[in-house]
Amino acid sequence: MTVKIVIDSVADLPSDVVKELGITVVPLGVGFGTEVYRDGIDLTAEQFYDKLRHSKTLPVTSMPLLLEVR
Repeated sequence: MTVKIVIDSVADLPSDVVKELGITVVPLGVGFGTEVYRDGIDLTAEQFYDKLRHSKTLPVTSMPLLLEVR
C-alpha cells in the first residue's frame, strides 16, 4: 500500500521539504473583493501582505481548489 501526504497551502511548508518528501500541496482560494487567487500559485506571501495593507476589503478564503496541485 502506498501512502501519499496531501496538505493545503496554509501549512506553508518550505518548498524543499515539499519536494524532498513528495508532498502534494492543494492551494486555498484567497479573495480580495471580486479578485480570487490560488494561494502560492497566483499570489505569493509577499503579494498577499501587500494587498492586505492596501486593500479596502479584508481577504476571505475558500476551500482548497482541487483543479491544480503543485
